[in-house]
Amino acid sequence: MLVKVLNEIPEDPDLSEAWNSLVLGMENPEVFLTYQWALAAGRGFQSRLSPRLFLLYEAEQLMGVAALALDPDAPQALFFLTSSTADYCDVVSAPATRRQVLHELLNEIRRLGFRDMVFANVPANSATLDSLAAAAGPQRFYVTSRPAYNCGVVELSGEEQREALLQNLTAKSREKRALKRLTNLGAVKVIHLTEAEQIGPSVESIISAQISRFLASERVSPLVGSERRAFLRHLGNLLSQSGWLKISQLEINDRPVAWNYGFRFGGSWFWYLPTFQMDYEHVSPGSCLLRLLVEQGAKDSSLSRLDLGLGDEAYKDRFANKVRQTRYVHITRGMVRHALSTARESLSSLAARHPALGDKLRRARDFIGAAIVRVQDMGAIGTMRFLGRKLTKSLASEDEVLLFEASAVSTDVPSRLVRLTREHLVEASILYPSDRETLRYLMRCARRLNQRVASGFVLSDDSGQPVHFLWMQAYDGFRLDEIDYTLEANMSSATMIFDCWTPSARRGHGYYAAALRQAAAQLRREGKSPWIFSGARNQFSWRGILKAGFEYRFSLIRRSRFGHSTVVGRDVTAAFPQRPATIPPKSVPARRDDIAVNS
Repeated sequence: MLVKVLNEIPEDPDLSEAWNSLVLGMENPEVFLTYQWALAAGRGFQSRLSPRLFLLYEAEQLMGVAALALDPDAPQALFFLTSSTADYCDVVSAPATRRQVLHELLNEIRRLGFRDMVFANVPANSATLDSLAAAAGPQRFYVTSRPAYNCGVVELSGEEQREALLQNLTAKSREKRALKRLTNLGAVKVIHLTEAEQIGPSVESIISAQISRFLASERVSPLVGSERRAFLRHLGNLLSQSGWLKISQLEINDRPVAWNYGFRFGGSWFWYLPTFQMDYEHVSPGSCLLRLLVEQGAKDSSLSRLDLGLGDEAYKDRFANKVRQTRYVHITRGMVRHALSTARESLSSLAARHPALGDKLRRARDFIGAAIVRVQDMGAIGTMRFLGRKLTKSLASEDEVLLFEASAVSTDVPSRLVRLTREHLVEASILYPSDRETLRYLMRCARRLNQRVASGFVLSDDSGQPVHFLWMQAYDGFRLDEIDYTLEANMSSATMIFDCWTPSARRGHGYYAAALRQAAAQLRREGKSPWIFSGARNQFSWRGILKAGFEYRFSLIRRSRFGHSTVVGRDVTAAFPQRPATIPPKSVPARRDDIAVNS
């Protein structure tokens, strides 16, 4: 065979036709293996990945395709170009010629000097797994393999199975209750979007809903990265032209509330990227959408299965009647590399067989990962100081919180503060995807939006981008976590401003003080008394508070000695550049601390 190696996925209609013909003749014809998917991945991740496309010809006829990529951090390692986006990956060829294709492919890879390859998410019934060892041996490659994922499938193999599936759906009380709650909100319908002009707006809605959903579950969606969003847009355009894209949209009274970015290919309907509006989480719109799609699929004789894809979400188990397994394959040259790879796979298998050990290993991995991140952020010396302070604090510590009131802030201050919404959190996630601290803050905001105890606000700059966030809550009963103390007020109008945040890229422009001033003016217009607090050591914070027009009122100090702690109020003139008032004055909304409070 003649092997051609390209450093990009070319836009070539003839190659597309020949490539996809091979895919349709495979034992597992999947949309993830198509030319369109590889082209979308090449376009979307072009700034990070370096494609290596291996095309194998015999008498000018395309016999095999391997869409691989080069890892910039490991220039001798190759992996599937689509591995981060595709639920199934494989070398493309007819099953009968797979061994020959693999032999020629590995021979070319060896000739080019590559020493490591990762074939992730290869279907367990793929001819690649049966042929790989025989093809690798002559090239002096070593192969290790382990189970990767179990993918739930709704198999639709005959009329009896379809009827049984429909009866099972109607009998499941949990699904019936969920659908009833949904229909109580209005008229429910599912539409399918396949045309190019419909796709753009729906993809943007899916991106927004998915990022919001991840934040609410204290995770960061991969879609905050511009490359992944670009990939989805390219993929939508390419697959819609081929008729393989099928975006399903669940609507209530014509309002979209849930989606599945899915595909129809080779007799399979794929549940690829489902998501829903968080405001409707209480009625399980995602699960309801899947139930309705399963019902539609059971009535469609052209379908052989509804593939639920990667992920072990519990709701999938309620619908799947079959499981497809994928495998992770590591191919190496050199005995040492093979030994290390085998050791890693053995450790993974051991952890899978013994969950308790697996949990300990994962905790150790997370601890080491967190330590590495801390060293990267703080440096080695800074990390040692941090650990030293932490050790000292565990034995004896004193933490001081300063409290301020904005009694003299003018109510005429114009305000650009608006109520925080999930859309603001999504926008901020996309604007600051590399700011880990801001992303953690946005997760905290998403959790508060669900709890609905406090009110969030956002300040935008002249271009409308969010640059500062803050929260407000009733003073009475407010918990000062810094000193493990709950405030009490004798004025019901007192309101605490707390958890203010400016993304690192926006600091140094006075947004903190400006937002506080506007928040205080807004509260005073509503007849409320604005309060805020700051750690005494955080000079940046309390200087901004003073700049915003707040006045120092009193301090609370928590002293800890060998596990015993007390909270007291005191005069801290030496620790603060402005002489404080008596601590605490009777006129301010705080509990008197003439007697120490044990905790």
